[in-house]
Amino acid sequence: MPAVVVGLLGIAIIGNTAASLDQAARSGHAANLPAILIDEISSGAIWLMLMAVIVRIFRWASPHRLPWAAIPLVHAIAIPAVSLMHFVLTRALRVVIYATIGQSYLFSFTWPDFFSDLYKDVLNYLLFGLIWLGLERLLAGREKREIARPPAASAVLEVRDGAHTRYVPIAEILWAEAAGNYVELHMASGRPLLMRTTLAALAERLGAAGFVRIHRSRLVNPAAIQAIENLPAGDAVLRLSNGAAVSVSRTYRADIARELAARATTA
Repeated sequence: MPAVVVGLLGIAIIGNTAASLDQAARSGHAANLPAILIDEISSGAIWLMLMAVIVRIFRWASPHRLPWAAIPLVHAIAIPAVSLMHFVLTRALRVVIYATIGQSYLFSFTWPDFFSDLYKDVLNYLLFGLIWLGLERLLAGREKREIARPPAASAVLEVRDGAHTRYVPIAEILWAEAAGNYVELHMASGRPLLMRTTLAALAERLGAAGFVRIHRSRLVNPAAIQAIENLPAGDAVLRLSNGAAVSVSRTYRADIARELAARATTA
C-alpha cells in the first residue's frame, strides 16, 4: 500500500506542476520551474510523512471505537491540526532545500496564508485517509478469500530428532514455541516434540497451513482456538482445544483477531 500512496502523490505533484506552468503561461509571466518543483515536492514529502498520523486517526475514529456522531467531530478537530503541521513543516523543509542549493527562503506564517491552504488540505486529508482505509479493507477482503483451508490429513511435517525422523500430521500441531536452538511443538496428543529449526523457518513452512504468529516466540494453529480473552494491558490469552492457555502479545493481538473473524465469516 505505501507504493500506491507514493504513486498517487507523484501523480498529484506532476499534475500540480503542470497546472502551475499553465497558469504562468496564461498570465504571461515566466514560469520558475525549479521553484515550482521544490514547492510541490516538499509539500508531497510532508504529506507522505503525515500519512502515518492520518491513518492512525482514521483507524481510531471508527464505528468500532466511537459513536457515529463523534467521528465527524474528531476529524473536524484533526484536519486543522494536520493542516497546520503540513503548513509549518513544508516551509521548514523548503528553508533546508534552498539553503542546500545556496539560496535563501523566507519562512513566514500568516493566518490568511494558512486558511488559504486549509481548504485544499481538507480534501487531501480526506482523500489520503479514505484511500488508505479503502485499500486496507480491499486487502482484508482478499485475505479472507485466500484463507488457507485446514490442512489435509496427509499434510505432514518432517521432524528430525537425532537419528530418528518423525512425520507429524500438521493438523495435530496446536501451537509451537521457540526453545533456544529448537522449536517445541505442542501436539493434540499431549506429548510435545522438539524440532531443530528456527521459529521463523517454521512460520514460513506452516504459514500455508494457516498458522498465525501470536508472539515473537510463538505460533498457533487457528483451528485449535476455542476462545480468546482480552486483557487490560492489551495482551490476550487463547484457550486451545486441549485446555492449554497461550498468551498473545499486544503486537499480534489484532492479527489473531482478524484471523478468527475471517474464519468465522467463511465458516
